[in-house]
Amino acid sequence: MNHWAVLAPADFLAEAEAEQRARGLVPVFQAENFFVFAGPPVDFAWAAVRWLEVEKLEIQSISEGARQLKGKAKKWVFLSVGHHRRGSLILEGLRAWKPAPLEFPSAFSLENVGAFALESPNALWWSRKFDRPHPLGEMPFREDKSAPSRAYLKLWEALTLLGPELCPGPGTRCLDLGASPGGWTWGLARLGASVLSVDRAPLAPEVASLPGVEFRKGDAFQVLPDAAIDWVFSDLICYPEKLLEYVKFWLKEQPKTRFVCTLKFQGAADPALVQEFAKLGWVGHLCWNKHELTWIAVGAPGSATFPGMEGS
Repeated sequence: MNHWAVLAPADFLAEAEAEQRARGLVPVFQAENFFVFAGPPVDFAWAAVRWLEVEKLEIQSISEGARQLKGKAKKWVFLSVGHHRRGSLILEGLRAWKPAPLEFPSAFSLENVGAFALESPNALWWSRKFDRPHPLGEMPFREDKSAPSRAYLKLWEALTLLGPELCPGPGTRCLDLGASPGGWTWGLARLGASVLSVDRAPLAPEVASLPGVEFRKGDAFQVLPDAAIDWVFSDLICYPEKLLEYVKFWLKEQPKTRFVCTLKFQGAADPALVQEFAKLGWVGHLCWNKHELTWIAVGAPGSATFPGMEGS
């Protein structure tokens, strides 16, 4: 039988369990924030990463575990959700994967990298196919200290998942809602895109002066659909219900517009509301998200297929 797995963000296990219950998913194995499910993989919003093809391996010893895994991938990562000492000793018999910080923009590849987690001293789950650039859901960028805030890391992560061929660049027009102090505007301008930034508060001066940046003071949701806009970005603090109403209106008027938006929750995240966004694109928890999700739409409403997001 096919299996797949979810590693939920450690701080948001309750949200992952609520989504699991709402969708009728029953794990065949759970340890801490790691869930293994039977059947083909499905989209799961509160996942730090999905392991898309998971197999169970029975072992009788540490050396046997290392020997069997060695033939399945060149480099390995150990997910410690139990039996830490034994798993660490198995990893010592393998070639551990130690990635360098990601340069942005760049494509990601996990060719010949595997990950494993122990179910018991004599059984483990392993995979070598993942939907993020790291089997543990990490996204360590080589940071740029010239940015006005670290919010740009969420943007970089979303665009890395999309892949360089889908990133905005020269000749594209972007709308950045709730832009101040300008972390996302800064990131988009650095890619060569033109950016209309809207907020009640001003941009940082060093961002406002960047080539291609235009600032408009006011309510972000008063900016109406415009055929000249290729991308809509939002890291705005607002109720997700209001954002959903806005993007539905925009998609009705300009269905070819692409979106990257943060869904910020004031309390418990409503799984039904998350699924409403999922009908319009992809929804997931990024490494650089807090109590929030990121919604990405890059095609016709309901399209969620793009590089880095396989297995849906």
